[in-house]
Amino acid sequence: MSTVSELKKILSDLNTSYGVEISAIVSRSGIPIAWNLPKDIHVETFATLSATLLGASEVVYTGLHKDPPKRVVVESDGGNLIAIGLGKKAILVAMSSDTVDKLAEGVEVATANIREVLRKESG
Repeated sequence: MSTVSELKKILSDLNTSYGVEISAIVSRSGIPIAWNLPKDIHVETFATLSATLLGASEVVYTGLHKDPPKRVVVESDGGNLIAIGLGKKAILVAMSSDTVDKLAEGVEVATANIREVLRKESG
């Protein structure tokens, strides 16, 4: 199984097990790597803006001489979004109508699995 196939499987499991509606692994520069999105969502736009969201928050914290955030959480009545770093090259972004706590639980499980796949690939 290819790395991208393994990552897509992890995202599918995240969506199924934790009620996540949108999930993607993107490079820190905003290039989509693997995703599980509805057909009407433009993956390139979602990836670019998600990377910008996490990257901008990291710049803010660095400018304040603070450790960078572990994750960014956006809450709204329409859904909750979490963006979390997967190391120096990629991030995971997930959105759900469920609670932030349930979403965060799923993201933590997926993050551990994704990091393992990426470690295997980098040898």
